[in-house]
Amino acid sequence: MKRIELILALLFALICQASAQNTGSVVLETLDGGKTTPAQWTDGKTPYVVSFWFVGCKFCIEEMDAVSEAFEDWQAKAPFRFIAVCTDDARGLARAKSFVRSRGWDDFSFAFDTNGEYARAMNAMSAPLVFLFDKDGRIVYTHNGYSPGDEEILFEKICGLYKN
Repeated sequence: MKRIELILALLFALICQASAQNTGSVVLETLDGGKTTPAQWTDGKTPYVVSFWFVGCKFCIEEMDAVSEAFEDWQAKAPFRFIAVCTDDARGLARAKSFVRSRGWDDFSFAFDTNGEYARAMNAMSAPLVFLFDKDGRIVYTHNGYSPGDEEILFEKICGLYKN
């Protein structure tokens, strides 16, 4: 059974990696109303996390609260960026931005995928869905769903990028 799970996980990672390579031209709105693209997130120096979420997702909010709480300590050990991609549609954009401002997630970068183009390109059909990218923009870990403690596994994966 473990072998089948491993094969499925590898297949999913390969599909996502191929999808990620075709997302550079997707334009997303930022919290301040500016624009960003996934291609801008890769700097050749720092790993980054992309977390797909939406306002009505209890588990998404729990995950981001947990990461936010530990973020400062984690940064001292293994610097990384956290990009939260909100998948609420254009009608919910103002509500999503207001929600973000009320949460105290000041250490995160936010991108709003109101038309779902980036989510489709990344096969992100459920949330929360987390992708860890290495400093060169390659997907090295992905996780769907959230249970308390999953953020610690994510941080272990981030730390592992600094051991190589």
